Amino acid sequence: MNSETNFQKFTDLERRALTLLSEDSRISVSELASGLGVSKATASRLVKSLRAKGVRFTVEVPEGYPIAFVITRRPHQGECHRLVDGRFMVVVKARDFNELVEAISGIRDREAVYITLGPGYSNKLVIPRLICDYCGGPINGQPIIYRRGKRIYYLCCRTCLRELKKRIKQLKTTKDGDEAHKAG
Repeated sequence: MNSETNFQKFTDLERRALTLLSEDSRISVSELASGLGVSKATASRLVKSLRAKGVRFTVEVPEGYPIAFVITRRPHQGECHRLVDGRFMVVVKARDFNELVEAISGIRDREAVYITLGPGYSNKLVIPRLICDYCGGPINGQPIIYRRGKRIYYLCCRTCLRELKKRIKQLKTTKDGDEAHKAG
């Protein structure tokens, strides 16, 4: 309820409804009607009346949530981490979902947005172990990044890069040969 809403402005039925809704603001109109001993139509009108009187139905979100992880091409202020492919991950925290949406919409160069509404994120940056796309071995240190069309390959060494390029060239040659054979 906002500061202009006065509890004495409510009828007895509205106060009982507010008591039920304060226990669980996500109950259905049917459950509200049952709890109040009224019809669904009356419960529906009651909810509309409460909204008209300034009641706002909200869901409490645990402290520190919601959080969004926004992938961008350039760094931004605040918590921002460089990704192995050269892009950046901006961590956006807000007090509520509307504030989060507003903050995200302020990031113009966003490529992807991931939102979390519950626990599971910590302030520790966890770096997963990268695996070479050619040999399958672990990548220690900075990976070699090779872009081919829309595909990005992560490689452990120059040898794997050279061999990957050979394999791609062979696959392209074989594919072109197969298409020429089918056409002939």
